[in-house]
Amino acid sequence: MILKNSPDLWIDQFPFPEDADHKYSRGLVLINSGPVFKTGAARLAGRAAMRVGAGAVKLICDKESAQILEPQISVELISVIQNKNEFQTMLKDKKISSVLIGPGNTISDETKARTLLALAFIDHVVIDADAITSFEGSPDELFIDTYEHTILTPHEGEFKRLFGDKINNIEDKVVRTVEGAKKAGSIVLLKGSDTVIAHPSGKVVINSSKAPYLATAGSGDVLAGIISSLVGRNKMNAFNAACAGSWIHSQLGELLGPGLIADDLVDNIPLIVKKLSKLNI
Repeated sequence: MILKNSPDLWIDQFPFPEDADHKYSRGLVLINSGPVFKTGAARLAGRAAMRVGAGAVKLICDKESAQILEPQISVELISVIQNKNEFQTMLKDKKISSVLIGPGNTISDETKARTLLALAFIDHVVIDADAITSFEGSPDELFIDTYEHTILTPHEGEFKRLFGDKINNIEDKVVRTVEGAKKAGSIVLLKGSDTVIAHPSGKVVINSSKAPYLATAGSGDVLAGIISSLVGRNKMNAFNAACAGSWIHSQLGELLGPGLIADDLVDNIPLIVKKLSKLNI
């Protein structure tokens, strides 16, 4: 059965803070940043994760990128590493609730290696952008380590690069997304004006949006950051987090309309979360 996305489907799991919460009980989101000229995606995703409710966000980057990021952020943490071995050490922090990898990371063997390490050490991993495309030509290398608590967030181009012709030749977007989720064994969120969120069991939710102005640079990074904040221990399951993140994102687009840029989406997240809190009464 295909369901229309709405808070009724997932609001009972939404991680509104409680009186006893502290920053780490609200989740530590680890975001792998890109190289020196591609740090903007991680910055957007990190701030979006904080705005929607993460207690802390840590941006992982090299020394050169840290010099670019540090003047642009205020509440996010930064950890400087140089290679995948140091990234593996970072993943052993038990406070981590989720990892986002891909936005602005470059298409490379290093991105591929870090994605596989994240999947090996952390249950809740959101895989987006360059981390998806890095597995073009070798998708089974990824799918052997993805599970129902993994979330893939491709746009149409990334979906085509990751999944074979048998799936890409399916005209119906819903069927195509479901088949992708089954092949990956994970949640697949195929972005678009009619974003389709599919579970490998065949469960499907469609998020229809009247927000064409969301088609702007950085918008997908904001979505990935929102979802990363919602999923994890004592938070939402992967499917519901993907649905809630997509709903929040589209509501922002409808609220802001013409002229919006990705930074506007981040700054207005509290308005949508406040709207949700009123629905939860």
